Amino acid sequence: MKFSFYLPLLLMLQYIENFAFVDFVCLLGIIPLIIYLFNRNVTIETRYLLPLIFLTAFASLYEIVGTSIFQLRTKYWFRSYIFLEFYTVLYFYYKLLNFKKILLGFGIIYLVAYIYLLFQWNTDKRGLNDLPLNIIVTLTVICSSFFWFIEVFKKLEDVPLYRRIEFYYISVLLIYFCATFLMFLMTDYIINNDSLELLYYWDI
Repeated sequence: MKFSFYLPLLLMLQYIENFAFVDFVCLLGIIPLIIYLFNRNVTIETRYLLPLIFLTAFASLYEIVGTSIFQLRTKYWFRSYIFLEFYTVLYFYYKLLNFKKILLGFGIIYLVAYIYLLFQWNTDKRGLNDLPLNIIVTLTVICSSFFWFIEVFKKLEDVPLYRRIEFYYISVLLIYFCATFLMFLMTDYIINNDSLELLYYWDI
């Protein structure tokens, strides 16, 4: 009897805890912008990354304010975000590398695929619709990162990798987009599974 009385309360507390954790993770996206605002004396490579930093901060605030507080629908925002995210990442690599034509090619391919999929968009199967775009952005990041390593070893400078700020940026982009690609491969299972814990990680 006592257990049945406390069960709704426990479920409600778990629900609040889950969404509070997601909001906390979203807040982490604002940290790079705060660091930049308090330290404007940054490297040129960091300036190349500023569009992505601003976009990530705005997306984090939108998730907290728009989605969690005002319960706004995210399907149109997400569609805009993946477009802006790709071109802010592409801008970083374009400014950093000498392989301009190849990067422009990636940009054109993504734009064509985005426009085509926009007409095929099915909001009920978001992951499947976005998978081709995710493949393109993942390949762009992997190839661009590979090109950066080629340029570094060609120049044969005496600066070790761990002292290059762009090395950390590239490493983070590689880890993030490769992990995101794996998540998209499991999209149907994550969304259709009733386990709260899986949806938990999907939101992150």
